[in-house]
Amino acid sequence: MFLCNPQALLLFALFCLTTTCGVAAQYPTRPRAPGVAFRLTSDYGVAAMYLKDGTSVPVAQVQGSPGYQAFMRSSATSAPTQGSKLCQYFTPILDRVEPVLGLNRKSCLNADVANVAAVLATLKAAVESYLGTNICFAALNLDTLDPGKTDIAQKALGSIHLRQTHITARAAQSAVQAHKPDQQPGFIGEPEVTEEPLYMLAVDHSLHWFNVGLFKLDEGTVDPIEDFVNSPQIVETGQVGGIKDALNHFFANPPAGVKLPEQLHQVVVYGDDAKNEELRQLLTELLGVDQVRAAYFSSSVFDGVNHTAYAAHVRMDDVQFEMRVLAPPGCKWRSKLYSNDERTTEL
Repeated sequence: MFLCNPQALLLFALFCLTTTCGVAAQYPTRPRAPGVAFRLTSDYGVAAMYLKDGTSVPVAQVQGSPGYQAFMRSSATSAPTQGSKLCQYFTPILDRVEPVLGLNRKSCLNADVANVAAVLATLKAAVESYLGTNICFAALNLDTLDPGKTDIAQKALGSIHLRQTHITARAAQSAVQAHKPDQQPGFIGEPEVTEEPLYMLAVDHSLHWFNVGLFKLDEGTVDPIEDFVNSPQIVETGQVGGIKDALNHFFANPPAGVKLPEQLHQVVVYGDDAKNEELRQLLTELLGVDQVRAAYFSSSVFDGVNHTAYAAHVRMDDVQFEMRVLAPPGCKWRSKLYSNDERTTEL
């Protein structure tokens, strides 16, 4: 009887329209801000953005201070300091009023946190200059796997009044994720499906360090293989020799059930000296001409962090994001990026 009543149908349609519009207003379907990511290396930091129109923007590269470089290159981190009694009592209050009043509490920061924060603050300023407004969220990308350095970097990000969009990413993993093959294992019904995971080799060749890591691609996710991913080795010379030793060790002691280098599906070579000819010759010797010809080489310092910025953009597209990740106090109302203002659609 309900279906035969035109008035009832009209009222039902209006109810559905009103409900849908209300939900759409409460939970916008598109991102409100660009994805922003910072990468910290042993020497410098870089910033990149991913905009709503699909454009990746390399924003800035900032050289770290001697204190920053000494910390990032060290094998140990300094113990957290409690600071003065004044800092202990007033830090919770300063966390709220500092960004609003433009105060600065560097004297309350651990020396390592302050050195890292100085690089991040310069990168943040470059991003905000590009956008013409302040930001509240960013992703963090680190070369090192050291938990102590990760903790310091995260505290430094918080000290400049930014919240992380997701957990800290590894630079090598981001580089591999950015250049994973179109062939995706594990997805039934998708084109070009493989049943077995794919193995990917990441080689970082930079002027002052090198790194080699092995990753597994399964069901669209890139995961590091335990004991085959490490922090960069800091060296001024001999990077190619170090990479040769690392690869020979991998090939002589591969993960269980994996034949190397025969089962390598993709090789990603990155770093600020990735196109080094001596390195290419070594890889050709160890991997073969065909594997090297198909490898991805990039000497752009923004390569992996561009993907991290994209990941931040996707993360912020979640309708629940701003309910789960709170912006720093006073940040949103000062920004053009996090309101319902129509100007945000232009960014």
